[in-house]
Amino acid sequence: MFRRCIWTVTLGVFLLTSMAFARTTEYYFKFEYSSQKELEKITRLVSIDNVKDGVVYAYANEKQFDYFKTLGYDYEILPAPSTLHQPRMTDDKDLILDWDYYPTYTGYLTVMYDFASTYPNLCHIENIGYSVEGRQLLFVKLSDNVDIEESEPELMYSSTMHGDETTGYILMIHLIDYLLSNYGTDPQATALLNNCEIWINPNANPDGTYAGGNNTVWDATRNNSNGVNLNRNFPDPDDGQHPDGNSWQPETQAMLDFFDEHNFVLSANFHGGAEVVNYPWDTWSHLTADDDWWVSVSREYADSAQANSPSGYMTDLNNGITNGYAWYTITGGRQDCLNYWYGCREVTIELSSTKTVPENELEDHWDYNKGALLTYLEQCYYGVRGVITNYQTGVPVDAIISVVGHDQDSSEVYSDPDHGDYYRMIYPGTYSFRFIANGYVTQTIDNVVVTSRGTTNLDVQMQPLSTDPLIEFAGQNAGNIDAGDNVSMGISLTNVGGGEAVGVEAVLSTSDSYITLTQNSSTFPTIAALGGVELSNSDYVFDVNASCPPGHQVEFRLDITENSGYTDSLFFDVGIGLQVENYEVGNFSNYDWQLSGDANWFIESGGAYEGIYAARSGDIDDEENTVLSLDYYATNQDSISFFLKVSSEATYDSLRFYIDSTLIQGWSGSIDWTHVSYQVAAGEHKFKWEYMKDINTSNGSDCAWLDYIILPMTSVPIQIVTETLPDWTMGYSYSQQLEANGGTGELTWIDYDGGLAEYGLALSSNGMVVGTPDQTGEVSFTARVTDDMSVYDDQILEFTINPAVAITTESIPDATVNEPYEYQLEGGGGTDGLTWIDRDDNLAGSGIGMSETGLLSGTSSNGIDITFVALLTDGVGASDEQILVLGFEVEFLPGDANNDGRVIGADVTYLVQYFAGNNPAPDPFYAGDANGDCSIIGSDVTYLVNYFRGIGSAPVVGDCPPIAAKLIVR
Repeated sequence: MFRRCIWTVTLGVFLLTSMAFARTTEYYFKFEYSSQKELEKITRLVSIDNVKDGVVYAYANEKQFDYFKTLGYDYEILPAPSTLHQPRMTDDKDLILDWDYYPTYTGYLTVMYDFASTYPNLCHIENIGYSVEGRQLLFVKLSDNVDIEESEPELMYSSTMHGDETTGYILMIHLIDYLLSNYGTDPQATALLNNCEIWINPNANPDGTYAGGNNTVWDATRNNSNGVNLNRNFPDPDDGQHPDGNSWQPETQAMLDFFDEHNFVLSANFHGGAEVVNYPWDTWSHLTADDDWWVSVSREYADSAQANSPSGYMTDLNNGITNGYAWYTITGGRQDCLNYWYGCREVTIELSSTKTVPENELEDHWDYNKGALLTYLEQCYYGVRGVITNYQTGVPVDAIISVVGHDQDSSEVYSDPDHGDYYRMIYPGTYSFRFIANGYVTQTIDNVVVTSRGTTNLDVQMQPLSTDPLIEFAGQNAGNIDAGDNVSMGISLTNVGGGEAVGVEAVLSTSDSYITLTQNSSTFPTIAALGGVELSNSDYVFDVNASCPPGHQVEFRLDITENSGYTDSLFFDVGIGLQVENYEVGNFSNYDWQLSGDANWFIESGGAYEGIYAARSGDIDDEENTVLSLDYYATNQDSISFFLKVSSEATYDSLRFYIDSTLIQGWSGSIDWTHVSYQVAAGEHKFKWEYMKDINTSNGSDCAWLDYIILPMTSVPIQIVTETLPDWTMGYSYSQQLEANGGTGELTWIDYDGGLAEYGLALSSNGMVVGTPDQTGEVSFTARVTDDMSVYDDQILEFTINPAVAITTESIPDATVNEPYEYQLEGGGGTDGLTWIDRDDNLAGSGIGMSETGLLSGTSSNGIDITFVALLTDGVGASDEQILVLGFEVEFLPGDANNDGRVIGADVTYLVQYFAGNNPAPDPFYAGDANGDCSIIGSDVTYLVNYFRGIGSAPVVGDCPPIAAKLIVR
């Protein structure tokens, strides 16, 4: 059967009821308290009975009371509640069933066994064990087929585990009598016995009830005869198997054994001293997964009791209902034990403010509660129910039924292994139900609708797993892996199939470029069916490239073969560069640790779990705390693990660990270095370690230590840091890298809205904006970057594409030799400013230069025409060029053949030598044209000679195309 645990301690059976037992003294007293924290401490010291208006009413045995007196409270001893009235007693069955007497112990046994003999087809008596003093712990089973276990919900009522709270004791006997005597005539009673198995235990602590002797309930005690409060003696979800420090009492062990034998789905535990329905949790401050349902059914009970009673009955606390922790916390209560460990919905119902009500009021209390007692049992009709069977054979299946995304703190329920029937009471809504059973394929059914006071039938046929093995990845033991490591990794496999896996061999591979496998195969031991787990016979070995980034996830593939022919491929991830805090830097600087409380945590050298340093809680006094916390971003679902050590007063001073203000676990006493690990969802979290002290007493070193904390995989949340892009020029190649911070693994970029394509541009996967813009305009696009965990960030980016660079000057005017020259070249377009250059440096040496602004200027003494390339470039490198010719106008004297600035006889000599072939041509050539006939011939010599003789005019300038020079006569 699926159960959280099976209690194995054997119940001792005590047969001698006439023995004298040494009873412990029980004190009843009251005192004032001032804080919830104080109340949490007190509930572990004494047995709180009630808390009203800042006053605690409590019981204590001698040991507890002696310790309590050392705490310094002002207290008042009160009369035991059971001594406030001397009840009438009888062992006569008929008088007992007239409800005007309390039964003696003998009378109780007589009535119980008489039910079975009077209604043999409806009633069965079962003695589940014996009290410390040997009294019987009796249950009756009520059903229309009492000797047959049927496919019906098993319900339980139990009362008076506090022996002096006797109202429920009598009401349970009355309920048994009512159901039996009205079967077949009353439709409600008949339906309950026809459709349910009802188990009722009127007295769970007969030693306490009959502490004054078997013939009276006067002087009854709350505790059993060992002085133990039975409602603090059960396993607790938060405080472990023995939260009160006592071994399980015979009465407790008998109940645990009884619970193991049954599949109770609904129960109630009846008490006295208040009038209220108390629903779970008692031990935890947080609410149950089914808090809405608990409030609803508790409200229904209280409303019914109020409707059938005088004004003021069942109105304590929140008008007759309360969450247990909100009233006052207890640990080791039966209510929390059944809800957490057994999948049973149990509530605690306080029936009367007076613990031992006068016998003449017993019938009244029955009238107040009869309707509520019956309708609470009917809660099992509502919600979701069905039968779970094997698809092939139809046999019942022992399964866990969980509500996906709803259940927590063991709120799942179980099918009855004998019949496969299950009952899941739940608040109205729409849910997904998951059915899990060993040897079967898990099945999930969505859109299960539950209506108010409605029944949804959901039968499930589960597919058995084949007799073949079915192997799954179970884990690896590589530990912390960093870039540059050589890693040896054992791999664990689990076999969830129906047949054992023999001769398993697995070959490891990965396509990750950071990983180099050097040993990729191993065999495995035989892996047992239905959950067997085995570690590889040898390690797989690989190297991690030193450039592997922290937090990188490596996907491995494991190809499985097995002797039967079974094959499979499994995939799993391994993180590189885990986040480890070992405090070896000697301070809290590795992470953004926050220190708070009444004293700060500090780093201590020596005695660490690993290395030299560990974190130690601050030195605090009574009722103070010291807190170490960390705000942290988990990239994906992962775990946090750490080593802790505690040396404190057991139970009272403790180290507590919280995730997001939820208490995860606490530790106290003497605990050497211990490793713990907890699951963490993806997202932002606060991890908090708090060491806190109660109101007094110190033991040990009075502190706690932390070391070697492995935090979940993390990264800085991904964020695009590029906010602007440069403007650009049409027709010129564009290439700009976008940048992002954070993220996990490789980052991938896309142009999310396609805004670049219109301009001939694109965004590459590595974040490069590339292309040659083919039109001008305002570019706007959304860049999206996504990491390996599918986390992304968007950024809208805008820039301008400007017109292409263009030189508009097509020609330039000539210059004049030896005269200043200046001309501005023209151009346009481009981005971020234009710059001109003489591309080939052809103007060099001419005396004419070009500035960056395109201004041609200077004075040239050389009249040779110059061809050059003007290059215009903008701020992003786009350019245009233009071939230009700079021509020259020449200054000369007609007749000055030798170009010495004078017209004299030497020019005649120069020309004669020119004609003789001894001199070069005049420079400029037409300087030798004395008569202006556009040629240099002998007549020019004659003209000059005549000029020197005074015959004729000075040399003249001829109109000689293509000469465009200006002639200057000197």
